[in-house]
Amino acid sequence: MKKLLFIAATVLTLGLTSCSENAKNDEATVFVEQLEAQLEAGDAAAMESTMDRAMQKVTEIAANDPEGAKAIVTKIQDFIKENKDRIVAIGGGEENINTIIETPVDVFINALTAGEGVLDNAENLTDSIDQAINNKIEEAKEGAENAANEQVEAVKQKANEQVNAVKQEGINKVNEAKQKANDEVNKAADKANKDLNDAANKALKSVGL
Repeated sequence: MKKLLFIAATVLTLGLTSCSENAKNDEATVFVEQLEAQLEAGDAAAMESTMDRAMQKVTEIAANDPEGAKAIVTKIQDFIKENKDRIVAIGGGEENINTIIETPVDVFINALTAGEGVLDNAENLTDSIDQAINNKIEEAKEGAENAANEQVEAVKQKANEQVNAVKQEGINKVNEAKQKANDEVNKAADKANKDLNDAANKALKSVGL
């Protein structure tokens, strides 16, 4: 269930809907209703898929409507908190579930939007370099019209290798950003657990226990 925390760098498949508060509440309700049905069926894999889609939707709308994104995350967190024992019983990892329900909503939103921003930048960079290389390929073709076919293929092969290298670099940057965001979420969860334990200890001491 760990991948419930973050969304992989894939093409988002959900369409944009109304940005009104009612629309966001309706969307959150739909996700929760799906999770409830899947929980009743004992289908942890389906719940994980629904969580992925929910976080994709949150990532989509967070940049333009952070409050709407927070509303969806909050409602899903509440559902998981209320049904923690049942989710663990069908195979949900308790540690990861604790992290989800104890992580502040702002940390979730910041982590998701940070990762998505890096992905967008990486994609824009590779698209620009692809275009530049393609332009160079066209120039090379024009200048090599009278050259042997082997020479033209060599130029194309070299250009393709450069494109692949740049794309790999972009993927590496996205992965680094996702790891950094994951670390921040884990730190926030650890701090929340420590604060909770400290508060409990103080309460016990105050009553002489």
